[in-house]
Amino acid sequence: MCAILAGCLSVLAFVLYNSRNIAGGTHPNISSWAVWASITVLNFTSYKKLTGDWVKSILPTANSAMCVATALLALHTGSVRSLGGIDQTCFLLGVIAGVCWWIFKSASFAQIILQVAIVVGFIPTLTGAWNKPSSEPALSWCLWVGAFIAQYFAVKFTWGGKRIEFLYPVNMTVFHSAVFLLALR
Repeated sequence: MCAILAGCLSVLAFVLYNSRNIAGGTHPNISSWAVWASITVLNFTSYKKLTGDWVKSILPTANSAMCVATALLALHTGSVRSLGGIDQTCFLLGVIAGVCWWIFKSASFAQIILQVAIVVGFIPTLTGAWNKPSSEPALSWCLWVGAFIAQYFAVKFTWGGKRIEFLYPVNMTVFHSAVFLLALR
């Protein structure tokens, strides 16, 4: 039940976030969203492999699908700009995670690298929310926090003894909470 709640909260957060972007006439960077879409696809596949549990994979799968949808929306409404240093770093970390997973057959190692990539990717969002809190929709970020807390409990209630399973929900709860708190200012 927690995993389904997590997935639903995240989809709702993305719908609200993208609705605001469409209504506000923003022009998201297609290149950045393409990088995020690819990283989240690798994240949900490695998390599924790591946990061996499709229920625990509902949230990362939903997030990946919504990132791909957002990238497609950016393709329609956005603009193509070169990848900045942070996007390049995220893309490189994603490639490294994929190569390490393939070579070492370790979804855990891939998950660690991907979580670092995601944290790096939060830098522009945190900076933007710090400088202009209204640039981020607090409700979407609150819903994402709720989704990752629900994911934490989905893992806790079905935990098979691998602590690494908690990295994704805890990492994401912390960084989504930081953006949420900054957006409230």
